Amino acid sequence: MPATMSKTKEASLRRERFREYMRKLNPTAPARTALDSGLVLEDLHGSLYKTLAARADLDPGSQQLLVGGIGSGKTTELLMAEKWLEEQGQTLPVYIDISAETDLSGLNSGALLAGFGVHLTKAFYGKAFESSLQDHEKKALIAARDRIQEFAFGKIESAWVPYFNISEFDPRGVLVTRKVPGRLTPPLPVIQRDIQSISESLVTFVTAVRDRSLDVVVIFDGLDRLISPEKFWAVVDQDFRALRQMKVGVLAAAPLSVLYGEGRSISAHFDKIHYIRALGADTASHEHLQSVLFHRGGLEILGEHEAELICSSSGGVLRDLITLARDAGEDAYIEGSEAITSKHVNTAIKQLGESYRRGLGPNQLEVLQRLDRERYFDVTSIPGIELLVTGRVLEYSAFDFRVHPALKPLVENG
Repeated sequence: MPATMSKTKEASLRRERFREYMRKLNPTAPARTALDSGLVLEDLHGSLYKTLAARADLDPGSQQLLVGGIGSGKTTELLMAEKWLEEQGQTLPVYIDISAETDLSGLNSGALLAGFGVHLTKAFYGKAFESSLQDHEKKALIAARDRIQEFAFGKIESAWVPYFNISEFDPRGVLVTRKVPGRLTPPLPVIQRDIQSISESLVTFVTAVRDRSLDVVVIFDGLDRLISPEKFWAVVDQDFRALRQMKVGVLAAAPLSVLYGEGRSISAHFDKIHYIRALGADTASHEHLQSVLFHRGGLEILGEHEAELICSSSGGVLRDLITLARDAGEDAYIEGSEAITSKHVNTAIKQLGESYRRGLGPNQLEVLQRLDRERYFDVTSIPGIELLVTGRVLEYSAFDFRVHPALKPLVENG
């Protein structure tokens, strides 16, 4: 019996050890959770968040874009910028993951203003800013809030419709009610936005915040998931322009496609563009990647060789780095191993490569094979942009594009 108890306790300790490893290396955990848990390296991208926040702090109303591939760490940088601005005490930062607010496939002008209005009013009342206002000021804010809510979520309208035989019914006709859709009702309908009207309601709240000697900065996350740049330009032309007129600062993640699409210059519309590239294959970059694993306690189960294999196979993409480490840990646990071996890492690499291979057509495979064979890549072509946006192709410099290392063996084999 004591031997059985000892074995049970041993299994329990092993499970807790692997559970802790998996918890710290969870690629799908909310970035805010990882940040609050102290699992984030703040200087991984050279303290980029301070550069973002400092410009917003020094230049009220400025608009900045943060561009990078999926999983490159943009959300973390935006959240750290929000935290930095909050700590300075001179700004009311409003963070919004617009992809959690509405269906991006229906995104069009007005959606960002609607999301900003909803979150701004929540922040305003959440900080009890209204407590020091006069009654007439409170009423004006309530009216503005109601208009913002209607703009965002829609409203019910009633109207009398004449009936052909009014002698048998109400002489006014038939009372008909209908739902007027809002800007955040998924999926968003493509309708004309009354941008100027909602701007007036937003200005009421922005002014009330400024009366407390605070600037307003809105942080839009999630726009990087837009594959096509057209929807992004739609909100730049309307929502971003309206926010600039209000002198509301903007920090926004953006899709890679805006850098390479034809016809419009992104630099002409924003005060500053920040680009997060995948960390390269050089020694310094690998040291940064290994520091991420070390900071999250990964080296307690990972050996030095296995950690290096994960770093090189991640392509320098943070999300892939964490995914590989976690999947390798799961495989080691299933197999009954006390530590992660190269075999477990290679299994995880194969799984990641297959996930990138899935869904590729002959034309895309041809582009990838040519890139791998000749180092030729047309970043302005539609297939090229799609491969870059989906992370199958990684950009290390303006002239250095490569097939993701986990995908490369499957591309070579067709």
